[in-house]
Amino acid sequence: MDNVGTRAFLLAAMIAVSATCATAQAPAAQALPEQLAACKSETAAVADKIAACSKVIAETTDEEIRIEAYVQRGVLREQSEQRDEAVLDYSEAIKLDPQNAVAFFNRGNVYDQLGQYDLAVADYSEAIKIDPKDPDIFNNRGQSYDNKGLFDLAIADYTEAIKLAPTSGRAYYNRGLTLAAKGEHKAAAADFTEAIRIDPNDGEAYVNRAIANEALGDQAAAKADYQKVLELQPAHNHAKDALARLTN
Repeated sequence: MDNVGTRAFLLAAMIAVSATCATAQAPAAQALPEQLAACKSETAAVADKIAACSKVIAETTDEEIRIEAYVQRGVLREQSEQRDEAVLDYSEAIKLDPQNAVAFFNRGNVYDQLGQYDLAVADYSEAIKIDPKDPDIFNNRGQSYDNKGLFDLAIADYTEAIKLAPTSGRAYYNRGLTLAAKGEHKAAAADFTEAIRIDPNDGEAYVNRAIANEALGDQAAAKADYQKVLELQPAHNHAKDALARLTN
């Protein structure tokens, strides 16, 4: 596969009341935790959970609860592909708590999805200042750097993610993609091998190691990897086509 095609394929987720009012206020005091629970329900429909979060935000002045509800509603809106609304919710959480790493991280994720990579990098960088030991933040900032074509910065972030979480197959895989995009196929193959060691059923790691091995001229190793991909994912069209090409 030519370098352009290889690169194209390779570049192919956080009351107190006075005694005289106690009786009258008790139902409302109890309702908030219930609404917050509904906001986070694992079984309710997304629209119902968003409505529950909105009710919490409208009815409480407790900042911690409001922050939690804004973040959760942002997650739900993100899941519903209401990305602009999700950004607004995370921004409200950040206004209330400028040290909320989760809100910065989540907003960064949405900016990345929107293709606003500079804003994504800025939010991930703020999250890292607050929580410098979270490998996911480094990994995701690395992906935004990748999207900006800043491969060396991306590799540095993936490397930091690996230091923080040595069993993170995703960080090895992402670093392998970036190394391959730079034409460093031997180093890329080594990273895909690590990703496979961590998750032997990672079909895409086998595919990309095969591509790297092809670029290195090792067709036998590439064929073996494509065959493994088809064991794991029999309908994988790229692996089918590549194996046929290498076999003929």
